Amino acid sequence: MKKTMSFIILFALCTCLYKPVIHVSSSKLLNQRVIVLDPGHGGLDNGASVAGVDEDTLNLKISFALKEELESRGATVYMTRTDDQDMTKRNYNYSKQDDMYLRALQVDAYQPDLFLSIHLNSSTSSAWGSQVFYYKKSEDGKRLANCIHDQMKTLTGTRKNVSSSSFYILRATQSLGVLIECGFLSNANERGQLKSRAYHQKLAIVISDGIEDYFHSLAAPL
Repeated sequence: MKKTMSFIILFALCTCLYKPVIHVSSSKLLNQRVIVLDPGHGGLDNGASVAGVDEDTLNLKISFALKEELESRGATVYMTRTDDQDMTKRNYNYSKQDDMYLRALQVDAYQPDLFLSIHLNSSTSSAWGSQVFYYKKSEDGKRLANCIHDQMKTLTGTRKNVSSSSFYILRATQSLGVLIECGFLSNANERGQLKSRAYHQKLAIVISDGIEDYFHSLAAPL
């Protein structure tokens, strides 16, 4: 009887002192973060066009895949466009200046934690690989670009480095952002990948991983 009581008391003490290890789900790491996606070009501006493949169409498809992935991780995601129109929504007298001005205003209107401008590249050479650009005067932009680049190169195998720039969408916005060239439409092998929905989902995962790495880095000790 005494042995039984001792076992019961010991079991009760262990139960009270036991604290289960709780793992934070990766799907909630971006909870309450506001992110804007800017699918480049649209409407009368197709961007790069190679072998019947238009950049603006793929930019939008990649952005939709990225939106879905980010939202699955808890982020609130907005897009500057969700169909085949530029920001002026005109089908005549296209103005790149007007489009970019309205695009920057739209990004800032959401007051995001960060934004991503999604693009595809083109070249007369055999160039290939993803590349991430940040505004040349933004240290936070450089940090974000490096985090995303490091994750993207595990998929794209790019040998390119992050690069500073003064692209209008980066310099005219008040929000933190980077411009991502997901690959080269002019490279036949890469173009085949970039047309694939499965590849869009892979891009979405590595870009989202890079964003999570950025927010982790802000909390990391110096």
